[in-house]
Amino acid sequence: NFTLSVLVKLANRSRCPDKAFELCSELSSKYHIRLNMHVYNNLVHACTAHKNLPRALEVFEQMLGERVRPDVRTYTLLLRACVDSCKTSEAADLLRMAVGISDAPARFARFGAAIAQPKGGLTAELIGETLEGIASSCSEERLALELFNDLRNVRGLKLDSRLPMRLTARAIRSPGKRQ
Repeated sequence: NFTLSVLVKLANRSRCPDKAFELCSELSSKYHIRLNMHVYNNLVHACTAHKNLPRALEVFEQMLGERVRPDVRTYTLLLRACVDSCKTSEAADLLRMAVGISDAPARFARFGAAIAQPKGGLTAELIGETLEGIASSCSEERLALELFNDLRNVRGLKLDSRLPMRLTARAIRSPGKRQ
């Protein structure tokens, strides 16, 4: 898997993300290799680096289907890509799924909640960055506040104490915006 992970990185850096998928498919079949989290993360990165969020989400779905637990890097790549492309409902679904506060979207529900939650959880910094991105870059202030209210009730999750004030201030400044 280490070699395969490096090959995926090299294909991505060579601007050949399709080659990364081809290598994974061929080598995992030929040598009966089960892809691990690192290989999947590099495939997700290849997709997000080339602005292909739908394919990145397909890789995430495949990862869960293979019972490979995502980590913080997986969610970092996916959440940033969602915010960058203003796919706020996908970002919200991923956040909720990662912390276990709601049912997974239909596409991921069959895998069970436990496999989708990263070991150690998401960092407060990543959650804050995502909420602020949803509010500022995507002008979805109300969704960001709703997510914050959902997240603040998650046991053991520590969030930036100034985050609700920043999100509320954004919502007040743009009263015409809606979800």
